Amino acid sequence: MSAEENPSVAEPEKLDRSTRASADPDESQTIAVPQVHEEETVIDVHAPHGGLHTWRDFWIHLGTIALGLLIALGLEQGVEYLHHLHQRHQLEASLLAECRINKDRAEANFSGFDDLMKWLLGLHRDIGKMLATEGKADLPYRQLHYRPRLQEGVITTGSPGSLVTSVWDTANADDRLALLPDNEAHAYSLLYHVQIAHYEELFTSTRDATTRQRAFEAQFADTATPTTPVLKRLSGAELKQYDVLVMQSFAAVRGAKAGLRLVYGNNNAVILGLYDAGSRQRTYDAAQAAGADDFARMAREIDAEDAARDKGPPKVGTNGRR
Repeated sequence: MSAEENPSVAEPEKLDRSTRASADPDESQTIAVPQVHEEETVIDVHAPHGGLHTWRDFWIHLGTIALGLLIALGLEQGVEYLHHLHQRHQLEASLLAECRINKDRAEANFSGFDDLMKWLLGLHRDIGKMLATEGKADLPYRQLHYRPRLQEGVITTGSPGSLVTSVWDTANADDRLALLPDNEAHAYSLLYHVQIAHYEELFTSTRDATTRQRAFEAQFADTATPTTPVLKRLSGAELKQYDVLVMQSFAAVRGAKAGLRLVYGNNNAVILGLYDAGSRQRTYDAAQAAGADDFARMAREIDAEDAARDKGPPKVGTNGRR
């Protein structure tokens, strides 16, 4: 029986894909897998509708393509420039805030260094008296006292300390310093990489010198008061050795203060936005005058301390007279 005689039999052309697959189970089935294409950001340049009939049409078409590419590149460069400009302003603001903190710390350190030098000069005088009297002066140990001073909005009586460099260190590590103009980058590099680094070395020397002095003093102190040596326990040779340590500490402290003055002057110039050498020199000269060593004032204060110490409390039975 033919297909025409049996209408239930479909013609081969009318068999759909599923009918053919079920009709021949031995044939492998083809499964359509959707293709996933990774999207890429590209610039599509489409040809104009219609053909290019004249040279004029060709040059207009070429100019349109070139202008479009130039606009796209200009927009990309503009966005990148604005991004770098924003990063630069953020970096400048952070560095400026750090410089203001260091200005505050430097001013507090000036006062602390002065107190430290006055104390060391007082010890030097006491050792001289002990040597002159061959230990009979029996002077008490002169204690170190720091005057209260304002640091970052807080009253402190602690010893001088280091300056902060965290913003600079981070910017230097991730190459953001290249965002700054050349003169500004040079000024910050001179301040941090040279002057503050040198001050930190001097400050470390000061700490080491005073540590050696304190270790020597502890040998002649009681267990209950390990930081208060009894001067009369030192022999003449030991007093001379002690005096050397005291004056080494003094020289280290004075050197650290001198290094801090250099930092203070350049730091002020950067805060004011003055990056040229002449402006830095003027701010340094102003810092030299503001943070000068006033040894005459220190001597007067030591005299006043000695007078109060020598006067002491009145003896019993003398009606207040010595």
